[in-house]
Amino acid sequence: MKFITEMELRDLYQKEPFTTYSLESSIKITPGARQFLVDRGIKLVQHQEAQSNDGISVRRNKGMGDQGLKSCCIQRLRSMMDTLESLFLLVAAELMSGDAMLAEEVIELEKCFRNVKNAELQGFPPDPIKFWDWSEEEIKNCADNLVKLLEINEFHSRLANGKTVTLLNYLRTSLSELEPAILEAYWLEEQEVCSRQDLIETVGVIINILCIMMWKCLGGQKCKP
Repeated sequence: MKFITEMELRDLYQKEPFTTYSLESSIKITPGARQFLVDRGIKLVQHQEAQSNDGISVRRNKGMGDQGLKSCCIQRLRSMMDTLESLFLLVAAELMSGDAMLAEEVIELEKCFRNVKNAELQGFPPDPIKFWDWSEEEIKNCADNLVKLLEINEFHSRLANGKTVTLLNYLRTSLSELEPAILEAYWLEEQEVCSRQDLIETVGVIINILCIMMWKCLGGQKCKP
C-alpha cells in the first residue's frame, strides 16, 4: 500500500498549484498530507475500487500474502532507518570543520533517532525527546509555522552558510520519507489506524528540531519555547 506524504504534495503544488487532488483507491494519504490539502482548500477526490462482475471488490497484489508483504515492509523500514542513522553521522562530520557546536547538536539528534530505531526493533514506545532543555510540546510550538517558511532552493545554496542549510534540509527531507514507510509496515486495515503512530510522532519532533536549526542558520529570530 502506498501513502502520499505532505512533502510530495508540497512539491507538486510548488510546481503547479491545483484545486483538486485525485487519489486512487489503492493509495492512502498521510494525516499531514490531508491537513496540507485542508489548509489550502484543495478538494480531495477518492476513486472507488474496481468492482468485479459480481460486485466484489478486486484486490491487487495477490501474489504475496498479507504477512509476507508486511514482513517486507518492516524490513524496508529498518533498512531506511539504518541508512538515516548513517546520514546523521555523515552530516555531523561535514559540519564539524565549519560549525562544531551545530555538529554536536546533530550528533545528539542522532542519539534521539537511534532511540526511535531501537523502539521499533524491540516493540516499545520511544523515550520522550528533550532538546535544548525544551519539551516535545515546546519544540512543536516553536516549529509549527517554520515549515511554511523553509522552502529551500538554489538561492539558499549560494549563501555563506548554504552548505550547512542544505545539509540540514537533506537530513530533514530524508526523515520525512519515514512516515509512509512506518504506515505501510504498521497499518491496520480493518481499524484504519497505524499501530506505531508513536514512532511517527517522535520522528516528527526530530524533524521539527531540524527546522529550528535551519531557521537559526538562515538568521531567523530566536524561537521561544
